[in-house]
Amino acid sequence: MLDAVLKQIETDRDIALAELKKLLAIPSISARPEHADDCRRCASMLLQKLHGCGLRGQLHETGGHPIVLVRSEPRENLPTVLFYGHYDVQPVEPLDLWTSDPFEPQVRPDETGAMAIYARGASDDKGQVWAHVAAIEAWMKTSGSLPVNLIVLIEGEEEIGSEHLEQFVKSHRERLKADIAVISDTSQFARGCPAIVYGLRGLVYLEVRLRGPSHDLHSGLYGGAVANPANVLCRMLGGLHDENGRVTIPGFYDEVIELTAEERAMWAQLPFDEAEFFRSIGSSGGG
Repeated sequence: MLDAVLKQIETDRDIALAELKKLLAIPSISARPEHADDCRRCASMLLQKLHGCGLRGQLHETGGHPIVLVRSEPRENLPTVLFYGHYDVQPVEPLDLWTSDPFEPQVRPDETGAMAIYARGASDDKGQVWAHVAAIEAWMKTSGSLPVNLIVLIEGEEEIGSEHLEQFVKSHRERLKADIAVISDTSQFARGCPAIVYGLRGLVYLEVRLRGPSHDLHSGLYGGAVANPANVLCRMLGGLHDENGRVTIPGFYDEVIELTAEERAMWAQLPFDEAEFFRSIGSSGGG
């Protein structure tokens, strides 16, 4: 069956690309109030397409941009997969760094010579979302059903912190119950080297305020006795990691799961090129 689905995907390749271009052409910039209608238009396009694939659901209003929530007809004895994606994109400035209009998708060779589609959102996250949509459509065309029970949740505020997603998930927890969640908003290790990503660096942030003298002090008289808050802050920041880059905060690694020997062996087999990795830094950026 999978071979038939892959063949169907290849048959529909040009159609899927044309539809993706239409999605990419919508300037769904969630951070800009003037693009609220564009965000809604983008959500509506996705909902209409997923309805056309046989999934049922609706747009759900939030305090911000709407959430698309649809699902396949539940069937017994099948696992349930929750797919998450987002349709909103980052602002596009500075425009002078773009080779082409960010909302006029172009297919052209990338730095390696391989063909790629260039537009805001092509790699974060509309391209990945549409890949899943194309897969859903191919399965439905080929067999009339999906091999799993599927729930699709596509939000429009990921690029601004997903402010309303947490409450939405809490409010719809029964409808969102699944055996596994799939999020296609990560990087591919290398072209032609797909990966299942199950661990990412997290983010912890806090605000630290250092208070010093209420007025300027003469360094000749007080320099050795009263610490300069700027110097103290530098020492604090410099002490967060040791010479090997390991975090020095007590207890930081208490619940961190160590890599297994098998995982380290798999990592060692990845086609990593250190020189290419550092060259790519200069050309990296959001899609």
